[in-house]
Amino acid sequence: MADAASTGTNVVHKAAVVIDYKDLLGPVDELQDKIKAAFGYDGLGIIAVTNIPGYLEKRKALLPLARKLAKLPADELKKIEHADSHYSVGWSHGKEIFEGKPDYAKGSFYANPLHDKPIDDEELIKKYPAFLEPNVWPSEQLPDLEPAMKDLGQLMVSVGRKLATFCDSLVVKENPSYPGDRLGKLLSESRMCKARLLYYFPRKEDDP
Repeated sequence: MADAASTGTNVVHKAAVVIDYKDLLGPVDELQDKIKAAFGYDGLGIIAVTNIPGYLEKRKALLPLARKLAKLPADELKKIEHADSHYSVGWSHGKEIFEGKPDYAKGSFYANPLHDKPIDDEELIKKYPAFLEPNVWPSEQLPDLEPAMKDLGQLMVSVGRKLATFCDSLVVKENPSYPGDRLGKLLSESRMCKARLLYYFPRKEDDP
């Protein structure tokens, strides 16, 4: 594989834009330069938000459960797989293809942290199963997972919504014809939120 030096390509290293949570509670003018730097033409499309109240505690409550989930007996994990959603609900292991082979290096658990059953329309559920199928929780095997994943997921969504309203305000300044609440409204009203909990299995000694 050719690297940047051998191809003469200039590699530009950029750091993600970082803001403090309290900045989302102030006026949009104080953040507009950072939002432009993150989401503008030359931006990475990423903003990291620090010092979110309650985040560390919720993160510590959830992440250790990923290993506990992955260590459940195979027959128990099978109960929380969902093939009809293309394994985009519940447990997924070895279903993704990486470099032409099933990826067994990680296990994933998918859930909607806002709505256990996003909609009641069965026809739409069949049409868009990856987004609209109801959650499947290991309620008996690992009862702590559901509240912990919802708790952290809902916090992350709430922060995203705050940031979205700032983005809306900035775009309106650049383009007055833009609907002022477009992105914020989308994130507030959408029922198709998806959270993913990942567990990376230990590498075998003979792995390349």
